[in-house]
Amino acid sequence: MEREQVVFVAKLVAYLLIITGIIILFAAIIYVLTVQVDYWPSYVGVIVGALMLGIGVALRNMIKKLKLDIK
Repeated sequence: MEREQVVFVAKLVAYLLIITGIIILFAAIIYVLTVQVDYWPSYVGVIVGALMLGIGVALRNMIKKLKLDIK
């Protein structure tokens, strides 16, 4: 793979992680608001969503900081 393809795939993975993290966080919040019995899946959802969101943002910032971004 060439450098441009690797950077493109890394950016794609970063943005997919960000989108997925936001969706999981939103789903966890909706779960807490609708279910009154068991909260532990929502805690897992918040932790996993926050990790995915954080990793995606860190990867995107790393690409920008290392000036790998192709314009």
